Amino acid sequence: MVRILLVEDIQLKADAIIAYLNEEFPLIKIDRRESYNAAIKVIFNDYNKYDLILLDMSMSTFDVSVEESGGVPEPIAGRRILDGMFLRDIPTKVIVVTMYENFDGVKLLELDKELHDSYPENYYNYVFFSFQKNDWKEKLKNYINKLTYDKDTNC
Repeated sequence: MVRILLVEDIQLKADAIIAYLNEEFPLIKIDRRESYNAAIKVIFNDYNKYDLILLDMSMSTFDVSVEESGGVPEPIAGRRILDGMFLRDIPTKVIVVTMYENFDGVKLLELDKELHDSYPENYYNYVFFSFQKNDWKEKLKNYINKLTYDKDTNC
């Protein structure tokens, strides 16, 4: 069974991704974290439980709750997570799933090149998510198939 960690702070986007993955890969196991701090905790401590990480690039610092507002929005939290993975030699592959075309003034295509250059062991590619279009689904499906089935893993 393939296990995926989804790091996404927007509930509607997470629901759409999870629904699609459950439909396309019925035996896949998906865990979700909603903030930078929750994500680094599980990735740094339990990365070996996951075959793949689907990572949002911009997210809140903390999980939103009754007591917590989510902290400061982090426009490049995903890059910081990749940096921490690199420094700790965490080998898990990452697909960035984003709705934005700019990150702190850096265009998505430029960021893609930077991530490939800086984190070649982790960063696989990105998917541009949209509520209006469904082309992200086929792209995500193809990436997951390449990263999981090519390793002879059964979904």
